[in-house]
Amino acid sequence: MTSAADTRIPVNLITGFLGSGKTTLLNYWVQQPELADCAVLINEFGSVGLDHQLVKKIDEQVMVLDSGCICCSVQGSLASALQELFMKALRKEIKPFRRLIIETTGLADPAPVLFTLRQDSFIAERYRFDGIVTLVDAVHIDGQLARQYEAVKQIALADLLVISKSDLVSAEALSALQNRLGQLNGAAPQHVVQEGDLSPNVLEKIGPYSSERGKDVRSLLAWLRTEAPNLGIASPLRPVATTTAAIGAQPTAPNSHADVASFSLRFGTPLQPARLIAAVEAVQAQFGDSLLRLKGILQLEGESQPLVIHGVHGQLYPLTSLGDWPEGKAQSRLVFIVRAAA
Repeated sequence: MTSAADTRIPVNLITGFLGSGKTTLLNYWVQQPELADCAVLINEFGSVGLDHQLVKKIDEQVMVLDSGCICCSVQGSLASALQELFMKALRKEIKPFRRLIIETTGLADPAPVLFTLRQDSFIAERYRFDGIVTLVDAVHIDGQLARQYEAVKQIALADLLVISKSDLVSAEALSALQNRLGQLNGAAPQHVVQEGDLSPNVLEKIGPYSSERGKDVRSLLAWLRTEAPNLGIASPLRPVATTTAAIGAQPTAPNSHADVASFSLRFGTPLQPARLIAAVEAVQAQFGDSLLRLKGILQLEGESQPLVIHGVHGQLYPLTSLGDWPEGKAQSRLVFIVRAAA
């Protein structure tokens, strides 16, 4: 279990389909004083087009913007880039950075990035995943969702949804889009922005929870209240219910929408940690890459405080303490977002 004193560098991913406004948001963020001690990792400088003066060039990959933000390009493996960035700060070639933002390409699956953060021992000891921001193009998202599963997946994985180009659609179309996003991922807060004008302080509220932030549980409660965007998958609850029956799960019925579904499991009594882990691993093994997100609150035997469980694809992150029980009720609940079987 992670402690409140976790000193690893938080890492946020910015994703979204091609042309959704990722660079516009980054251009705005790197000018804000809140991110002056932040590092931004992008694919290549030539394709990104940041609008700021580069006042110091460290090498071919690392530059420091006039705001003080460190901007780096990924040339080669992500693990190598993360290691080298950390070592440059350790050697005082660049100033220490307090947060890292990684911009993925428009067609990228965020999962491999998260795998790197979790599986590489050097990286896992120094960096921690802190949430996904997905940009949504209000003009083109309907067509993207219809043709490209990557767009659906990016929304389903999001911890925060940022809707761009809202000024180019009608109020009715924007409202319909917000409803659709709520069906795909009802747990992720939505922000409507123009020209990337969004405070980077939103990053402080989307990551895993700790006892230091135990009072701020609105986003987590939204997950736990989500009764699944509906999908009509070939009954995911039948095998899941079989797997979880031994630990007393009460599965709720899924809804259906497009090809992404969510469902939740409730537990009325404290769970045995070993049996819980075995059940979650069985779910991960059964759904594989079709298991997009997992989040929940746990009441475990031998623990007086609620614990938060959080996973992306097959990556399960260390449990974190929430501090107090939301709404004063001790109860375990898990929410899964999965892709429907073809």
